[in-house]
Amino acid sequence: MVGAGAHALGIRVHPAAAAAALAVSFGTHYAADRRVPGEGLLEKLATRTGSTDFYRLASHGMNGAFQLDSAWHHGWETVAALIATTRASAR
Repeated sequence: MVGAGAHALGIRVHPAAAAAALAVSFGTHYAADRRVPGEGLLEKLATRTGSTDFYRLASHGMNGAFQLDSAWHHGWETVAALIATTRASAR
């Protein structure tokens, strides 16, 4: 998929930058998605920032844990995309 996207955008992604971006993506997904009640990274983050009530929210069509998980992944995928394109060049 990365190759198709880079080709469509007309850029050449450096292999080392792509590998670093994939490592960031893998590491942050692994850390966040290992949910053990009371011990998960995102739950600890919510507790430390005073957002425990929001994290546990599961009513009125909202799910706080899902929202935090989504924001976490979007943020880190943005970082990974920036890393992947640090040494990119035009085709």
